[in-house]
Amino acid sequence: MPNIARDQARSERAAKFRALMLVVPILLFLLVVFIGPVVKLLSRSVDDRDVASALPQTAQALAEWRWGTPLPDAAYGAMVGDLRAASTPANLAPAAGRLNYSLPGMRALLMTTRTKLQALDRPEADPKSILISLSAKWAEPATWANIRQAAGPITDFYLLTAVDLKRDFDGSIARVPPSQSSFLPSIRTTFVIAFTVTLLAIVFGFPFAYLMASATERVAGIMMFVVLLPFLTATMVRILAWGILLGREGVINYGLLSSGLVDGPLDLLYNRTAVNIALLHIFVPYMILPLYSVMKTVPLSHMRAAASLGAPPFTAFRRVYLPQIAPGLAAGSLLVFIQCLGVFVVPAILGGAQEQGLPSLIAHYVNKTLNWGLAAALSVILLVSVYLVYWLFVTLTKSASLSLGTR
Repeated sequence: MPNIARDQARSERAAKFRALMLVVPILLFLLVVFIGPVVKLLSRSVDDRDVASALPQTAQALAEWRWGTPLPDAAYGAMVGDLRAASTPANLAPAAGRLNYSLPGMRALLMTTRTKLQALDRPEADPKSILISLSAKWAEPATWANIRQAAGPITDFYLLTAVDLKRDFDGSIARVPPSQSSFLPSIRTTFVIAFTVTLLAIVFGFPFAYLMASATERVAGIMMFVVLLPFLTATMVRILAWGILLGREGVINYGLLSSGLVDGPLDLLYNRTAVNIALLHIFVPYMILPLYSVMKTVPLSHMRAAASLGAPPFTAFRRVYLPQIAPGLAAGSLLVFIQCLGVFVVPAILGGAQEQGLPSLIAHYVNKTLNWGLAAALSVILLVSVYLVYWLFVTLTKSASLSLGTR
């Protein structure tokens, strides 16, 4: 007699295997074109192999040396050997750039010393005296400590720098002076702008969604078309349009001057106001649509029933209506907030220097200074921030018995 349970289990395994084979191509595609490049980029935030690759003898000679102890004489000979072994300046360029990030002047020191050593005859005979005669910086412990810290292969230099911290040569972590602090203000700016735009999206999107949910089918269709209309226009076109509208000679200033409300043109461009307005225009549909989808499921009779039981309008709204539309409000807030965290085109075009957040810094270090390590560290902070925000929203909604589509 055949084993029915065994045959059924075999059939189910075969069905699951066939289903898995259907999704393998898309999984491989995501792995190659998305997950792989992202992991590769983020790994640059802790990768520190350039110095050890260009100066292998020096890295080995300094491996056991610690700050505050005498520098081993072998380090001088190792440095001379490594610099003479570098056949071209290009061989030293990555290491020189990395050392220059943590101690300005190291790039010029390495390149100049290499050039001078190439012209000397047998500098390895007395490497310590030769190096110090070429530059007094070779007698400073900080020069060698910088090389020792950057010898890798893994470092926390970029991640610490991204939050305005540094590791002293003795291994302790300290905060950079306030005059040199540049990343924490940008992180703060990123979150302030995202939070402000999210609040504005709630203020403007909530009434619009409520009116659309309460309107007749024909009026609701027209209002939905108005909400979806921005998606038919390229984002860059909308950003540039706001640049024209908010300029000192733009339509808004012209209308204010013509009406006599102001005596001179207002500075509406290249500041936080312009950034908030443009971001609100771009992202408010992401607030309206989730709210509308939830509001359509809430019968208006609930509010009338609460009023008939003696509840004031605000109490009825707070205790009856708001809890029912809270999932849509939470979903819309999450969509707007997370997207605002990652936008950099709007601040770059419409904002000033004070409006440049983490995305702008990442673009700067990738495209201009080519500091991929610091760009990767900033990307890690931005990615972690997004996941923390998502985790916070999910935790809060679960505690309030809401749902964002997760189980």
